[in-house]
Amino acid sequence: MMLRRGVALLVSMCLVILMAAPAFAQSQTTGRIAGNVKDASGAVIVGAEVIVTNATTGEERKVATDEAGNYIVPLLPPGAYQVAIAAKGFKKAIYDGVRVAITETTAVNAELVVGAVTEEAVTITAGAQIVQTDGAQLGRVVDSRAVSELPLATRNFTQILGLSPGAATYLPDNTAVGRNSQNISVNGARVTNNNFQINGVDANSMGTNSAPSLSIPAPETIQEFKVQTSLYDATFGRSGGGNIQAVTKSGTNEYHGAAYEYFRNAALNANNPFLKAAGVARPELSRNIFGGTIGGPIKKDRLFFFGSYQGTRETNGASVINSLSSNVLIAPGLTFSSAAALVKLSWRAAASKARMAVSGGSLDDMGHP
Repeated sequence: MMLRRGVALLVSMCLVILMAAPAFAQSQTTGRIAGNVKDASGAVIVGAEVIVTNATTGEERKVATDEAGNYIVPLLPPGAYQVAIAAKGFKKAIYDGVRVAITETTAVNAELVVGAVTEEAVTITAGAQIVQTDGAQLGRVVDSRAVSELPLATRNFTQILGLSPGAATYLPDNTAVGRNSQNISVNGARVTNNNFQINGVDANSMGTNSAPSLSIPAPETIQEFKVQTSLYDATFGRSGGGNIQAVTKSGTNEYHGAAYEYFRNAALNANNPFLKAAGVARPELSRNIFGGTIGGPIKKDRLFFFGSYQGTRETNGASVINSLSSNVLIAPGLTFSSAAALVKLSWRAAASKARMAVSGGSLDDMGHP
């Protein structure tokens, strides 16, 4: 009996390993560099050594070109890289500032010049890749600078998801209580048809398949995120709407840190025009969002750390979920003079019909038995 259990456990472990193997070949939080190496006459160079170095952590990856002169360096964290290509009988070519974005392929094609490897290398500064040619998927990458510098109502990166082509959402409410996460509709699909992932981990609400009820990282901690709107491959799957992948920052070989505070006070706010029309005073709205980040090396080129903290202190009397809404609904200054009476009459009529529909009991004016 024990032998059977042992064999079953071993088989299960083998199946798990085999099923996990393809996952290491694909990643939803990394990108890759690929290209082709030729000489000046256009002939492919077989066996050229390609070294890809992360500009911030010093991590190196080495590959060689195949019989067609092609190479691929997968599973690269987003960021800046240096690509060095060398082959016997040719000068070394160095490409600086090569950017890698999540879920995307950055093409670096090289044409080597005849000469000794020991001669001065040919250095090229890579430009931004405008068009992705490795697939039909549509999407947009937003980097850390845009995330941290764009005006966000409550410091929540989900409020700029609607900037991607094909995505639509409502305007963020500056008076909302809390983080005020937003759902987007992609190409007309429901807001519950999206898939959110943070650092490759499922970040969807189990109840509504959306993001508003989940913790959202502070904008200052996000490295970049991407919203894919259509034609993405089976690597992403799960939902038929949009796919949102976000990656947070990590430590580097240099110490970096920041402190911030975003301040809002009622004295700097204009009154809601509807409240003003109803003669309601400007409600209290004070918000302090403060925090900091720090990261650096534990062991250079080997081990790094990154940490962040954000706190919010808020006094909010302007939110739509407070008790002002009932007064505004029937305020004479907002509608014609009989608005309040019409609302009350309609409510009583509905309650009266409900009482008639209940057998063996009755309902009060509020519709309760």
